[in-house]
Amino acid sequence: MRIPLLFRSVPDIPSMTGAKDVRGLIRLLAYPDPDTQWRAAEALGTIGEPAMEELLRELGHRDVRVRLGILEALGSIGDPRAVRPLLGILSGDASSEIRWATALALGNLGDTAAIPSLVEALRDPDKYVRFGSAVALARLGWEPGDGEERALFLIARQDWSSLPALGTRASGPLLRVTRDRDPGIRARAVGALGEIGGPGATGACDAILRDPDGEVRWRATLAFPRCGIPLMHLPMGLARRPTHGRSPAIAAFLNLFFLGLGYNYLDRWYGFLLFQLNLTAIVLASLVWGPLLPYAASYTLSAPFAVQTWYAARRMEEVEE
Repeated sequence: MRIPLLFRSVPDIPSMTGAKDVRGLIRLLAYPDPDTQWRAAEALGTIGEPAMEELLRELGHRDVRVRLGILEALGSIGDPRAVRPLLGILSGDASSEIRWATALALGNLGDTAAIPSLVEALRDPDKYVRFGSAVALARLGWEPGDGEERALFLIARQDWSSLPALGTRASGPLLRVTRDRDPGIRARAVGALGEIGGPGATGACDAILRDPDGEVRWRATLAFPRCGIPLMHLPMGLARRPTHGRSPAIAAFLNLFFLGLGYNYLDRWYGFLLFQLNLTAIVLASLVWGPLLPYAASYTLSAPFAVQTWYAARRMEEVEE
């Protein structure tokens, strides 16, 4: 049985720090209270070099909270022994939060050997990792060149107003982030490309008119006149945007009479699973009570789901419009 946090004894972190209880403090990095996690990470940083061996050993811990706390502590300690393992994490870890924290820790370590890896991380698919890498590079005193490096650095810092001054040298990096996972990044990138103009902007503006996000398409519309594409092509470009064509009435009908298939119709991954669970429950209940009562109970249960599905489909229509 889990004990509520309110009734747990508060860990005595100052005493643990004085006793150099590194293992105990590492365990507290997974404590349910975030404030305790932060204080434990600070305490490990305070212990310094005596904590290094254990911290490096636990860098592969399965709990992300523990790894984040260890990275914070390593950044505070500043021991150069951490540089090599952190470079491996920056380039290969699957967690964007871990890569982000690793970039910041490398900046705090102050070792310029990390600069090439941090420059490469400016191309990371995650905007937080790119930002953390840019911050770390600035701490290490790195200055980007005038070409693609500077564009990557400015994009990572989201300094969109400075990018047009680079001209076509920024086009390549900006084109890359028009495919970013974040619609806000895609929108600002196409806006900057529109200010720069040129062949790269023409292709980007045309392609991004088909973006699934309405705000991104609107940014592309505003940038369209500066992209070298005739305005008469604008309606045709927008007409090619992705549409789902999902009817709210059909979605609600399916979820009312076949609970789960309405979600499946809206491309929700759990729709068919819910349908199977509901159908199995009806079949099993019918063996005991006959078919009438289980089906009546199922329709009663599915009615609010049908209403919710109708509204979900309407929202999808509004986004597409």
